[in-house]
Amino acid sequence: MDALAGGLGRDFRPAGEGEEADYVVVGTCTVTADADVASRRAIRRAARQHPRARIFVTGCYAEVDPRGLAALPGVAAVVGARALGALPGLLSLVHRGAAPGPALARAAVAAPAWTGPPRDSLEHARVLLKVQDGCDAGCSYCAVPAARGRARSLPFEEALARLAALRRRHAEVVLAGVRLGAYGRDLSPRRSLAELVSAAAGAGLPGRLRLSSIEPSEFPLGLLRQARTARILCEHFHLPVQSGSDRVLGAMRRPYRAGAIASLVEEIALGMPDACIVADVMVGFPGETAADHQATLRLLSSLPLAYLHVFPWSPRPGTPAAGMAGRVEAALVRERAREMQSLSARRWRRFLAAQSGRELEVVVERTEGGASRGTSRRYVPVRWPGCGDERGTLARVRIESSDGTECLGVRTGASSGRIRP
Repeated sequence: MDALAGGLGRDFRPAGEGEEADYVVVGTCTVTADADVASRRAIRRAARQHPRARIFVTGCYAEVDPRGLAALPGVAAVVGARALGALPGLLSLVHRGAAPGPALARAAVAAPAWTGPPRDSLEHARVLLKVQDGCDAGCSYCAVPAARGRARSLPFEEALARLAALRRRHAEVVLAGVRLGAYGRDLSPRRSLAELVSAAAGAGLPGRLRLSSIEPSEFPLGLLRQARTARILCEHFHLPVQSGSDRVLGAMRRPYRAGAIASLVEEIALGMPDACIVADVMVGFPGETAADHQATLRLLSSLPLAYLHVFPWSPRPGTPAAGMAGRVEAALVRERAREMQSLSARRWRRFLAAQSGRELEVVVERTEGGASRGTSRRYVPVRWPGCGDERGTLARVRIESSDGTECLGVRTGASSGRIRP
């Protein structure tokens, strides 16, 4: 959405709170059936709240089911994820009086597969830089390759230049990609995520760098062993583990087994003690037995994880898993999800409580009602007494307590952006 806002020009501005919009853009996801439902719900809600607006739908769900989305109320055009770069031009054409129709739809579909990273947005204290898109992995449950296409990377020098520009203006930059760990493999000469982060660290710019989700088999452990990269990297790592059962991992076509996950998490914790390590876990995959579920629980319970992202498997049309036998009963899937969520809640409360007494470096994201809020390097949400608009700055906050959802503290000073918590 930052990329879209940056490409629209002066004819457009964001609608204010409570103001009816002329155009609404809905980004969609199709990673699960629940994501599809949520996307359709968001479109219908936009049509109710902005009855005179033209709704443009984009994202992965728009790529795999454009006809279904086009039939929803208020939808003027559907632009798939691979044609996202055409959306600003399409909106501008419509704004100038052209009605969306077959010609415009064809123009959108013909857009380049690489849509580029988000443009700079000073409205965000923490800004996203997308350096990679697409995936070649072929996991049996995933529809993302069909929606996003083959893995492809932003050219190295361009990625580095954009990253440098963002770090000069933002306290934190989040490097993102559909398969971030595969960054650079398709480039000539071949590059890597580790090279990109090392080059960013070598530039000596202010601010900090956070990595989005990275496949366990592609995690750049070497970065944790380099002093200069460790200084700018946030101690927060998101691993799509999915299961702790070797049998289920094999059926999922994941390129690792439970032992490799355990070794990786332990190495991360050794390289960055007290890091916030997060795992995605899928429950109810076809053929998952009680023993498989218990194996996953045992593995995740044994590792120093801060919390879990838990989601039930759902059939994605066209994926091998959609035709697999052994569907797990819905009630059993819910029960297993609750067990995982309970483990996650316990871990998160414990992780927050462990921050008490520490001084954390926090990006100030908003100040209202006499309180400031922000995010620490370890992805801990922090609140402290504050006033004035200091959004986008780095603050040092001493943590005094936590309420199970966020940490509470007092500000001790400004940060140069160089300190570690």
